[in-house]
Amino acid sequence: MWQEALNTIGTAALTALVGVAVVAIKVLGDAAGKYITEKAAAVRAKAGADKWNHWMDLARQTFAAVDEEFRITPTLESTISAKQKLFDEALKKAIPEITDAQIEQLRQAVAGEINKGRAAICGQVTDEQGNIGGLAAETTVPATQTA
Repeated sequence: MWQEALNTIGTAALTALVGVAVVAIKVLGDAAGKYITEKAAAVRAKAGADKWNHWMDLARQTFAAVDEEFRITPTLESTISAKQKLFDEALKKAIPEITDAQIEQLRQAVAGEINKGRAAICGQVTDEQGNIGGLAAETTVPATQTA
């Protein structure tokens, strides 16, 4: 009789212990899965940022090379479109998998960095004979000057 009671109690205790162990393993497994998922997302985000930074470096180098190529030019309109075309081609060669939209984003980002603080281009300056002499930037002249 005591033996039967102990067997029943032992079986019930073992069943309860196995149930608690299963729940604990599930909770730990879920926590580990969540941690791994978050860690993988962080690694993907860092890889994306590293890739973008690398592309920005390539875009800056390309922009500088194109800017030097067209440093002296007779007309503004042809220069801008030719520079954009050359920049697009050079960046496509440096980063074959890049899309046109990404090239546009990089060009705008780099141009914004490069042109920050520069005077805006208003138009072309011509001399009295109509020869193009350079580009005019907006400037302000003091209203009064004392000699």
